[in-house]
Amino acid sequence: MNRRERMMAVVRGEPVDRLPVEITFADATVVERFAEHYKKTPEEFIDSLENDMRYAYTMDEVGCYMQDKEMLDQALKTGFAFPDPTRPYAYTDGFGITWDSSSVGQRPLDKDRDWEELENYTAPDPHKEGMFFDFDRKVGKFREEDYAFYAAQYYGPLEKFEHIRGFENAMMDFYLEEDNAEALLDKLADYRTELAKEICKRGVVFGHGGDDYGVQRGPLLSLEVWRKFIKPRLARIYKVYKDNGLPVLHHSCGNCSIFIDDLLEIGVDALHPIQASAMDIHELYKRYGDRIVYYGGFDMHSLMEKGTPAQIRANVKDTIETLGKNGRMVCCAVNIMGDVPFENFEALVDAIYEYRYIYSK
Repeated sequence: MNRRERMMAVVRGEPVDRLPVEITFADATVVERFAEHYKKTPEEFIDSLENDMRYAYTMDEVGCYMQDKEMLDQALKTGFAFPDPTRPYAYTDGFGITWDSSSVGQRPLDKDRDWEELENYTAPDPHKEGMFFDFDRKVGKFREEDYAFYAAQYYGPLEKFEHIRGFENAMMDFYLEEDNAEALLDKLADYRTELAKEICKRGVVFGHGGDDYGVQRGPLLSLEVWRKFIKPRLARIYKVYKDNGLPVLHHSCGNCSIFIDDLLEIGVDALHPIQASAMDIHELYKRYGDRIVYYGGFDMHSLMEKGTPAQIRANVKDTIETLGKNGRMVCCAVNIMGDVPFENFEALVDAIYEYRYIYSK
């Protein structure tokens, strides 16, 4: 069973030789740190991880790749990113969102644009030439080596709305500026819908979307507000993938449990990253069983930095035994941070490699 076949079998609920694996890092600087430690190039290091799933960025996702010098240089050359002359670490994308390239991970620099400024707001061109630069340089290898792959699409309608308006303004807009909020969200959803059509032409195995709906202690917004402002627009985007016969992987950090039934309703097949520090994985499995693909579930929040190798191994074993029972799990370790001790990283990877065979058929 090759990588692509393995991933598709998990999505369909069919027997697999082992659970698939995807190990990812917070950003390019973290990959470089680990690669240097293991005396490999970043590409060699990623290739060594036995991942079944790989991804490429579309060039509009400046906030996700700005620590990658080659990608950022290309974005600056082709007009997907614009430097801030007053802040050498700041880059603005086509949505008018400015990002801090000196931070670990991805951090927007709030601009809090008011509604007068946004009166004639237009989203960038989803068909812009050069959008698939990262695909062009990676996908040949992905196909040759039978990887399952997707276009990473983080910062969906809700998060882009927050980044444009500022978080506090955005949360208030749902109550005080409903018409303006809906108009801007429509523009963002229109953009993502058109881009999804382009992505479907490129042989991806999953449709992917990302929008954070939870924090550690609970949901970020009420289910009522989410259903009114976000769900119908997300459904429109995901319908493009479903109409093209693709399963959908949705990313949401935090406790997003109140939204899962609705996400399933609009076509989501897999939920990423199953943040174990925010949602009880045992309760989640009792509730959903084999109705969803659990994409992750390891405790990546504090255990990786502060735990012991033995604790990490035990967590990996318990997680796979819990969520992998029906073979509908991807052993995804998401957003490994730069301060993770190497011995803890090795314990994580070794345990995943060992226990991914527990429910093999």
